[in-house]
Amino acid sequence: MIRTCEAIVLKAVPFAEGGAVVSFLSEHGERLSGVARGVKKPTAKWVAAFEPLGMVKVSFFGKEHTEVKRVTRCELQFSPLTLGHLESSLVMACLADLFDRVAREGVEDDRLYRLLSACARALKAHPGNALGILAYAEHWLLHCMGLLPHPRVCGRCGNEAAPLALLSPEVGWCCSACTPVDPAEALPTGTREYLRRLRTEGADGAPPPDPADRAQGAVTALLRARLLQELGGGLRSYEVLWRTV
Repeated sequence: MIRTCEAIVLKAVPFAEGGAVVSFLSEHGERLSGVARGVKKPTAKWVAAFEPLGMVKVSFFGKEHTEVKRVTRCELQFSPLTLGHLESSLVMACLADLFDRVAREGVEDDRLYRLLSACARALKAHPGNALGILAYAEHWLLHCMGLLPHPRVCGRCGNEAAPLALLSPEVGWCCSACTPVDPAEALPTGTREYLRRLRTEGADGAPPPDPADRAQGAVTALLRARLLQELGGGLRSYEVLWRTV
């Protein structure tokens, strides 16, 4: 059986005889895997098609219930790679790692494909805002996983105006009007506004990192820690990013 679909490349792991086991995020949001033979050889015709976050048209051959099929065709249609831009390349690797862990074989969630494709195109258009795009993706991945409640209202008292004080695993975002918190531990003023920007401005408009914006720094650190904890940590791409940037 041959299956052809639009997909985004996630990871390519070396396999026997110059091949690789490549994971993809399909246009329906399902994680797919296939063996691409000879892909690591310098003469391979499709060597450039398996870079992380490349948008491709890929064909698989194999029995219907075989977990890993053979990749028979892979045509690169779009690449977010910007030559010479290290930060953007590192963020691409982080995004590939994240979605490779979140997406599931046999489980479709087209929100994942829409999110990753939007981030890939934003990285191509704005490589200098790679870290802002990563923070945007982390926020929406938590939302897709059902782990991030809407920040519009306090999950404890329903207040829509008071500053947010903390994120509770039980009730969600809690405001300062009903939640006594040590000022040194409370979320900074402007947290609700930064979350609103993440929800409304799209990947192309992701807020760029601003060291002077305490709310942005606090929210980014909070959501990143929550996401990596949920995924079991140990993402090497993040370790490389933190050592380099």
